[in-house]
Amino acid sequence: MKANGWVVTCIKIDPYLNIDAGTFSPYEHGEVYVLDDGSEVDLDLGNYERYIDVTLTKDHNITTGKIYQQVTQRERKGEYLGKTVQVVPHITDAIQEWVIKVAQMPVDASGKVPELCIIELGGTIGDIESMPFVEAFRQLQYRVGQQNFCCAHVSLVPNLSSVGEPKTKPTQVCAIICGLYFSNFRFINRGNLHENHYCFRN
Repeated sequence: MKANGWVVTCIKIDPYLNIDAGTFSPYEHGEVYVLDDGSEVDLDLGNYERYIDVTLTKDHNITTGKIYQQVTQRERKGEYLGKTVQVVPHITDAIQEWVIKVAQMPVDASGKVPELCIIELGGTIGDIESMPFVEAFRQLQYRVGQQNFCCAHVSLVPNLSSVGEPKTKPTQVCAIICGLYFSNFRFINRGNLHENHYCFRN
């Protein structure tokens, strides 16, 4: 995308309740990456910065903890006008607002607003922790227009030496779940230890 002249940005979503990766044990989660603004984030953001030559901020790393903190602070200030605060619509709306705002932040030397935003939702599809984000993106595809939204699923397909063939059942189940949420779910990156394959849906 960058090679074709697009201005690209990235967002990494970690569906854990921690505010950031600063207090994680490196034995459990690996090393953290420190951004230019001093924030400690998932190492994936360091890979993004190096790979597409951008400078990201703490806001480019969204966690469940950050979203819940923002929503509870709004509730304490009375911004929800006494309504019962719920995952849908309040959490899912907060996720969408955060993504839309951060996706428009300039991240490279050109100072231009990004034209494409790659969002990585960490975790496993179907996990309860990531479901508010999945629902938020289900809504977002209609909010921004399906022509402006694409869902790709990256799945490990183990090639077990004991049976001599790749086992695709976990990927099939995940693809079914993705298809239920995203009407424009089009392709899967199926990786194993030896090779990568791209599968496209018609």
